[in-house]
Amino acid sequence: MDVPGWTGRDLEVISGLRQLGDAAKPDAATRERIHTGILERLTEQERRRPGRRRRIVAEVLAAAVALAIALGGVGMLLSKDALPGDALYGIKRAGESAELGLAFGDSAKAQKHLEFAANRLDELKELGTANPRAYESTLADFQREARAGTAELTGAATQGSGQPLDQLRSWSLDQRAKLLATRSAIPQAALTQFTSSAELLSRIEARAQTLLARLNCQQITTGETDDLGAVPQSGSCEPPTDAVRGQQPLLPLPAPPRSEPAPAQQMTSSVTPIAPSTPSPTSPLPPSTGGQAPPVFSPPVLAPTSPRLPTPTVPQPPLISIPPLLPGLPGVGIG
Repeated sequence: MDVPGWTGRDLEVISGLRQLGDAAKPDAATRERIHTGILERLTEQERRRPGRRRRIVAEVLAAAVALAIALGGVGMLLSKDALPGDALYGIKRAGESAELGLAFGDSAKAQKHLEFAANRLDELKELGTANPRAYESTLADFQREARAGTAELTGAATQGSGQPLDQLRSWSLDQRAKLLATRSAIPQAALTQFTSSAELLSRIEARAQTLLARLNCQQITTGETDDLGAVPQSGSCEPPTDAVRGQQPLLPLPAPPRSEPAPAQQMTSSVTPIAPSTPSPTSPLPPSTGGQAPPVFSPPVLAPTSPRLPTPTVPQPPLISIPPLLPGLPGVGIG
């Protein structure tokens, strides 16, 4: 067999290799065993892959949460002095919302609202030459926080002591002085919000003062509410009906004494007269002077006396006996 470009030796080598390939060809059982082994390895790799993926995803999520917490903490620290319009101001307001959510009770929430309202006035003082819209938004936020805090505080304070109302009145005076100090820096476009904020503080002070004055009245509020909370009663102040001095409850009146018959009458009515038997006299009876029977008198009623004390007895001296000195003589007794 002549093949162009191949020598006879090359053809012999190719023929020998082909024969070796046919001799080394695996049988059907061997091919099946190899196929099964490959499938088992592929299946094992598929089982291991999801677990590894889950671990990788969990590690990535944990790292992301830790990074978010770290960035959030750093952001909260950096946003403490942020002003309206700054990039971190949103983080500052989000932190305040979180603090409000963690406050429990109306009084605690009211204190948080008033604290945030005071923060808005602090920011107002630092705005300087900012955009007039920043002044307007800051004053609007102040009014919203002040109304919310006052409404919750007045509703809770009328159910207890007047200390929260006194604190609210002092707070309104302090914030009014702080607000008036920024009057020269308020732009013309924000004067309307400035005036309404000052009027709101005056209303808060008057509301706290009026409720304080009616804490000792029978009716403190009208039962209605407005934007500042409980509305005080405007009528005359009458003391509570269930209290006397120092809010002490009235003592119950004693029950009227029950009428009872006199002892003498009770004894006379309860004793049944018994016909006297005729005694055998030992001496002659005096003659009767008339045909009428002698009057019968009720037995005398003895006045109640206190129990008699026992008569004290003087102890007698003990009897002393002396044995006989000599046999045959009687003993001697003294006493």
